[in-house]
Amino acid sequence: MTGGEALYRLQQLDSERDATQDRLREIDAALRDDTRLRRARQALQEQEQEARKWQARQRDLELEIESLADKSARSEARLYGGKVTNPKELTDLEAEIASLQRRRRRLEDQLLEAMIEREGAEDTRDAAQTHLQETESTWSRTQADLRAERTGLEQRLQEIERRRDEVAAHLDPQTLAAYNRLRELKGGQAVARLRADICTVCGVTISASAEWKLRQGELIHCDSCGRIIVSV
Repeated sequence: MTGGEALYRLQQLDSERDATQDRLREIDAALRDDTRLRRARQALQEQEQEARKWQARQRDLELEIESLADKSARSEARLYGGKVTNPKELTDLEAEIASLQRRRRRLEDQLLEAMIEREGAEDTRDAAQTHLQETESTWSRTQADLRAERTGLEQRLQEIERRRDEVAAHLDPQTLAAYNRLRELKGGQAVARLRADICTVCGVTISASAEWKLRQGELIHCDSCGRIIVSV
């Protein structure tokens, strides 16, 4: 393996290693991110509270209506039972019964509204429950897929490191150090291929003297972007 070939292969391996490490960081972040799951649970909790609120409201109204009905029945029994003969007391009973009936009608209207609200809240709660179940199922599958992908990438990373050491062994320490410095300076891309006398990274034509030096096996750099030029 020539020096140029070793540098180019090293660049390929390092680029793959960088991409693999980036993806591993993405996977780790995704494995920790349960935002959608927490939101679905929170939504269900809120809808359950809403449904319970209207269920309680309906029960309260039903009990109040039942109480009014009992009270009205007792008043009617007194009114029509013949035991009350005082005209004023009879008039008061009639007024009381009428008032109880008006109150009962208002409560029945409120009860109807509460029943409608309860049914709507229960439907929304059921939809939230279904959404949570679907979200949990999707989350579990995604977590399993991500863990499997992470395992595969970790194994690939080990293989990259092994092969990188083999390739780096073909380079002298000075060349390897220059390559590593350029990687830091050039965003990870230290090596550029030469095609038709052109640097494939920046697109600038190299000089004839630089191309001659390259053919002689010398280490040359692009005059424009400063990367190591290889012809492979």
